[in-house]
Amino acid sequence: MLFTIEKYVCRLELSLLRRSFFHSPVWNTNDQEDKLEFNNDSKLHQGNRKLLKIAILGLPNVGKSTLVNKLMLRTVCPTSSKVHTTMHKAEAIYTEGDTQIVFMDTPGLATSKEMKTYNLLKTFKTDPEISVNEADIIGIMQDVTNVYTRHKFDNFFLDFLKTKRDDAQLLLILNKVDRLKKKAALLDLVRILTQNEKYPKFDDIFMVSALTGDGVNDLRNYLIDSAKIKDWKYEKECYTDQPSEKLIEQTVRARLLDILPFEMPYNVNVKLDDINFRNDGTITTIVTLDCPNKRYVTILLKGKAFKIKCLAFHVEKELRHAFRAPVFVHLNVQCTKA
Repeated sequence: MLFTIEKYVCRLELSLLRRSFFHSPVWNTNDQEDKLEFNNDSKLHQGNRKLLKIAILGLPNVGKSTLVNKLMLRTVCPTSSKVHTTMHKAEAIYTEGDTQIVFMDTPGLATSKEMKTYNLLKTFKTDPEISVNEADIIGIMQDVTNVYTRHKFDNFFLDFLKTKRDDAQLLLILNKVDRLKKKAALLDLVRILTQNEKYPKFDDIFMVSALTGDGVNDLRNYLIDSAKIKDWKYEKECYTDQPSEKLIEQTVRARLLDILPFEMPYNVNVKLDDINFRNDGTITTIVTLDCPNKRYVTILLKGKAFKIKCLAFHVEKELRHAFRAPVFVHLNVQCTKA
């Protein structure tokens, strides 16, 4: 009960902060009228389709992919507890009624020094820049539990926003609020991030827990109401721009990050050998884990291959949620290097 009261008070104070800091309205009257007309006449669905493209930016491991999955109501962006799970820009497509929202999930932002030190792909720089340039709304995500980064935006981070369109909205998304014991710290954090003249001006703020889903519905409703009349980018049935093969490989890789320590999972090559879509809707697939040396193979197969069995179980669970169909995964482990 005490937590509920604190959360209510926090949201009430946040609404007052919005009135003080922001000049643009949360709700667009024209959008609301269009939505009411759609409810009264379903024929407008074909003529007045709406589209919104949103880019989610943030440092590594702030929860971008987890948030997209919650907003999508299905697991289309592989996640793990380690950094750099997302290596390339991926688009997730959520369609509701006459509105289509395209979420652009990007790799965690990294400095030039970090890219050189850890030999990161060029996509860590180019993909966020492309997403910012295309987005109608840019969500800046902060991990409120990280005491070192939650209260600031580094210059390299702000540089990514220079290519944004003038009409693109900026949202501040504070994530992992369920893990913050002192809720008053959230209000202090909002003041710090919104009153600094060097930082961009945000059109709105959302406090969410991407893991539990708290506050996610509010954000999704905001995005739906912010969509503008425009042709859809994808067919109604589409939910990702990634091919099935890529989604399977990335899901295996993400789960591998959780079961292997340190740098090991980054050195294992995940390769899809076969995929079969059966007439009954069942998907069967064979995936090979190519290890750089025999020590990796020994670790994965020890204890009657317990790690591999756990890996297959969790991969199947996520893929069933993504494809919304029965999925069976067979994993092979090998070492091609002498």
